[in-house]
Amino acid sequence: MKQLLKHVMSFEDVNWWMLAGGIALNVGIAAFATILGAYWSLSETTAETYALYGPPLILLGVFLATLVAGAIVSRMAYQVPIRHAFLSSLGAAGAFVFGAVIAFNYMLLLLALVAVLGNVNGAMLALPKPHRRL
Repeated sequence: MKQLLKHVMSFEDVNWWMLAGGIALNVGIAAFATILGAYWSLSETTAETYALYGPPLILLGVFLATLVAGAIVSRMAYQVPIRHAFLSSLGAAGAFVFGAVIAFNYMLLLLALVAVLGNVNGAMLALPKPHRRL
């Protein structure tokens, strides 16, 4: 486990433009989820429904959006795809952790974890499959 974390956290063979694009994509996902959640919670027509169903839907939405982002980043990063996806997920995680510290909201810490897991799962799903001969 220690070797895996050391490998993933390393900046060796990182394409910096790809990493910057992945971080920007993940910060955009975090900003969109935050603005959408704030709008739904403050709107008079959706506030009651959001109080009941909002947190699981936002968690699911962030997971699916970061899953797609992780898959896109890992398909475009040719040498170390999981490393690029993990490091780019820190953009969304950092935005959510910053919001959690400012607002004292534990839900944003959970969203940060979900964003990292979504990116890594997307990267794993996007890895090329080995071809087997029967």
